[in-house]
Amino acid sequence: MKGLVIVVVAVLSIAILIEVVAIGGAWVLHRQGRFADEIAWLQGLQPIMVWDRALDGQIDRLYRERVRAELDADRLDRAVQALRLARGRSLARGLKADADLTSLGIETFTRAADRLEAHGQLERAADWDDSLFVFAVRAQEAHHRFAAVAAFVEGLDLRVRAGNPCGALDRVVWAKRGLGGEIPGFQPSVEEDLATQCRAARRNRRG
Repeated sequence: MKGLVIVVVAVLSIAILIEVVAIGGAWVLHRQGRFADEIAWLQGLQPIMVWDRALDGQIDRLYRERVRAELDADRLDRAVQALRLARGRSLARGLKADADLTSLGIETFTRAADRLEAHGQLERAADWDDSLFVFAVRAQEAHHRFAAVAAFVEGLDLRVRAGNPCGALDRVVWAKRGLGGEIPGFQPSVEEDLATQCRAARRNRRG
């Protein structure tokens, strides 16, 4: 019995030591803003710390914080990369993006689209709006789904302004195919107007 107690105490002591090392290392890296290193540190310890059920949630939070930090620093390219990594983590675990990650995604794609629009790259800006649509159209929160459709409509307008109404019409077909039906909250009159503009553009090219 005494030997069993000694073994239990030793195992608990090792577990506590591992926990202290994990927390201490993560704290140092977090203070330095080294999110990627902190994530790698905790993920490396995760197979050992099987008893810590809160670790997954902590790592998820770090993925989101990395996106937030890149956005706050106005590094949109790195924010997009960090967002994709966070989304990839969720998908690998068979999960949808949670509300916080979806909000970050909407902000990231919106800012990317706005920046390209400000530089006159309208169709590339529309591509980012389409990315936002794909990312959030099936989100759990209604306001996120609304933002997705609003971005999609804005992308259509950008393509028309770029002189490509037929391309905008093609995107409507693409969106319907991807959803397997109608686009939620999308007015049929928008598609009809695009079809009219597309026909006129084609006539003008032939003429």
